[in-house]
Amino acid sequence: MVRAILHIDDIPNRLTVKAMLERAGHQVVDESGNILITDSLPLAKRYAQALPTLLLTSASTIADAVCAMRDGVADYAFLPLQPNEVPLKVARLTHNGHALPLYQDQQETIALPTNLTLDEVELKYIQEVLRRCKHNQARAARLLGIGRNTLWRKLKRIQPQATSQE
Repeated sequence: MVRAILHIDDIPNRLTVKAMLERAGHQVVDESGNILITDSLPLAKRYAQALPTLLLTSASTIADAVCAMRDGVADYAFLPLQPNEVPLKVARLTHNGHALPLYQDQQETIALPTNLTLDEVELKYIQEVLRRCKHNQARAARLLGIGRNTLWRKLKRIQPQATSQE
């Protein structure tokens, strides 16, 4: 689920985007969102480096939208909006409700020794993600791109191996 901040001056467009997002299972918030949707070019440029930003633009201002993309705005959508266009663009700009690495603060890599088996690498990676998520398995599963049940089964399968090696 994406938490979208809407700064759209045109009331019918704001209501349309809000309805599209909510129908797609996303949430519209006033702050602390993970994507910004706006019809203001200056606002889009200002927030482009901090959040994935979708600019709503008319055909007459397409050149400005393209310039804004050079300044970091992630994408634009033409007005009038097409059905389900905004949720599609939002899905492309996010991954499982989380900002893509371009927008995340300094992605860290996990260094692993090269002499490990695949199961050992998987276990160490899962353990590190769990540690970073403060052992919240639901959040770790989302970050790993797998379901909670899949994470549980993997932990159950590889945990005995980890305890026998210690």
